[in-house]
Amino acid sequence: MVTDATDQLTKVQRLKRQVTIDALLDAARRGMIEHGLDVTVDDIAMLAEVGRRTVFRYFPTREDLLHAALAAASADYVRSLPPYRGGDWLAWLAELARVTHHAAAGAGRLVWELTTRRLSPRLQQAYTEYRQALQHLFARTAATLWQAAGGDGVPPPQLRQAVAAHLSPIFTQAVLLDAEGTPDLAAEMATTAIAATVRQQLSHRMPSHITAPQKVTPASPEVTLG
Repeated sequence: MVTDATDQLTKVQRLKRQVTIDALLDAARRGMIEHGLDVTVDDIAMLAEVGRRTVFRYFPTREDLLHAALAAASADYVRSLPPYRGGDWLAWLAELARVTHHAAAGAGRLVWELTTRRLSPRLQQAYTEYRQALQHLFARTAATLWQAAGGDGVPPPQLRQAVAAHLSPIFTQAVLLDAEGTPDLAAEMATTAIAATVRQQLSHRMPSHITAPQKVTPASPEVTLG
């Protein structure tokens, strides 16, 4: 009986610990979106509605917390993307682009600072992991589109480049700031450009034995000399 009670207490403690950690990670993410990478521990503690000491009880340094928050945000973003379940690949691409650019629109300041600022080693590690996750996502998206559209083998590099360029969070910010557009405009432009690349590359890879019909010039009528 004592053992059962102890086990139950341990489960409650683990649950409480995870709830607190999740709250801190969410607060750190929101803090970075609002304040950028200069967000303080006090900012995060206020957003999480906990004391400053609670933050350091779970994360030894501010950089450790920001690193964990960036990793969690990246994982949440990947999980939010719609999977391809067969059928209309263009409709899937349009929805993928919509989700991608709406997510990136809300993190403009953070994306810009991660890209342009000199980072501490811990944050540089987080940014490197984030970039690696993006590159993996772009490659997987290109492969899915290529196979769904009927392509054979490895997708061409031009398709992967088109996916990377038009699903990048930098593309989102360019549309919002320079084109004075919206996340939906960014998604529409991305879908159009990527779909055009898919079709172009498919046409370039037609089997060699399938050739375009040749124009046949009728033979001149024979002339009989009398």
